[in-house]
Amino acid sequence: MYTTLKEVLNEAEDLNMAIGAFNTHNLEMLPSIIKAAVNQRTPVIIQTSCGTANYIGHKNLVSVCKSMAEQYGIDVVLHLDHAKDYDEIRKAIDAGYSSVMFDGSSLPLKDNILGTKRVVEYAKKNGIELSDDQKAKVDEAIEKLQTESEDYLEAVGATDELIEKTYTENAIANLVYMDLVADVDTTVGDDEFLRKKIAYVKLTPSELTETTAADEATTEVSSDEDSSEEASSIENTEAESESASKDVTTSTEEASSENASTDAASTEAVSTEEASSENVSELSSEASTEDSTEAETLSEEEQERQDAMNDAADKILKEFEEGNDAADFISDYQNDSHFTATNSEISISEDGTAVYNASAWALATDECTVYRSDDGSIYIIRCLDDNDEEARQSAIDSEIESRKTALFSEKYAEIQDDSSKFKVDEDVIDTIRFTTPVYVAPSEEETSESETSGEETSESETGEKESTKEEKSSESDESKEVVSEVSSEEESK
Repeated sequence: MYTTLKEVLNEAEDLNMAIGAFNTHNLEMLPSIIKAAVNQRTPVIIQTSCGTANYIGHKNLVSVCKSMAEQYGIDVVLHLDHAKDYDEIRKAIDAGYSSVMFDGSSLPLKDNILGTKRVVEYAKKNGIELSDDQKAKVDEAIEKLQTESEDYLEAVGATDELIEKTYTENAIANLVYMDLVADVDTTVGDDEFLRKKIAYVKLTPSELTETTAADEATTEVSSDEDSSEEASSIENTEAESESASKDVTTSTEEASSENASTDAASTEAVSTEEASSENVSELSSEASTEDSTEAETLSEEEQERQDAMNDAADKILKEFEEGNDAADFISDYQNDSHFTATNSEISISEDGTAVYNASAWALATDECTVYRSDDGSIYIIRCLDDNDEEARQSAIDSEIESRKTALFSEKYAEIQDDSSKFKVDEDVIDTIRFTTPVYVAPSEEETSESETSGEETSESETGEKESTKEEKSSESDESKEVVSEVSSEEESK
């Protein structure tokens, strides 16, 4: 179902698994991403940039994700990634995005520091502080970071003091968020967000063996040169035919004007014309017969396929009416040459966009129906629960999270306006440089060389590694000095 990032990540943490997040740049990419997640039986996070969202349309993206989440019975999160403008975030939230991210990385460092200070100041003014349990969780998270990312922390020059301060302020910021959205409107109507759980089997017609129109078109334009030659040949043939016709006409006119024709000649001419007419008629009849035979063959093949699908649909409907699970009998229909058979269990809403939605929504628990789509597919549907409370609650939670995000954006703007005017020491800011990458991905050539060389390491390579280690150590010491300098300046303020 269409859900929030929080719900998906909580589930991932409980199951000790990772959730894939994939960027889509157009609507055509969405089905492939979601179907891949369906095949892997895992939730999926769909990410869009602000540019993509504005190009496709925020509501279009939301509608497609919601529809496919319902159709395939999979958890889908629609995430606005790296939004650098609050207006973009608000547009996404208003359209129904289930997750947004504000990216302040392009802002000057001092602006990011000021943002943190504003939130912390708000917390102090309003008596927001961490409880003992919350402090214990912070300490636990810090210990885990220090254990698993020791090399990284050393590379960036992160001191224990800096790590503790960062984690503590992040925890306080979360408390501030909860405080600001505490009065969000959580009321929903009794009839809002109703959901029905259904099971269905979809029969999709296989392609006919006859050459399709698309294949014919491809063959026709396979080569520009061949096409040109063919056109030239046709033109020459038409010209020759026209010339021959003119010759016959001229000969006839000359014969008529000179009165040189005899009764025998006239009889022969008439006989020739009749024979020619009969030949044309025979050719036309043969062509018509061939066309008719071909049409009949194609019609028979189509009819055979349709009969097979109808027969399968009747049997599947009977299975559903007897209360059988599609997973138990679907294998009986997956090797048929006339169609492909797939099954799914999903929750739907009244305003769902699936082609069969209206038919499925009309069902009560244990009722069944058959829906035939315009593309030739057949859906055999059974209503498992006409009041899916779990799915309804999930939809309500998603709606409330969207309301919270919108409310926080509004109140944060007020915090920004009301916060103290912090003084920034530009000289200290100017001393901070981020020039050395923590990690550089190896090139393909370097990777290949590493694989072929095996475990052998020359003395020169060993010397280079030791030299690099010394350089990193020096850079780390310099970073620590910078951090220490910034911390000292903050404490003096």
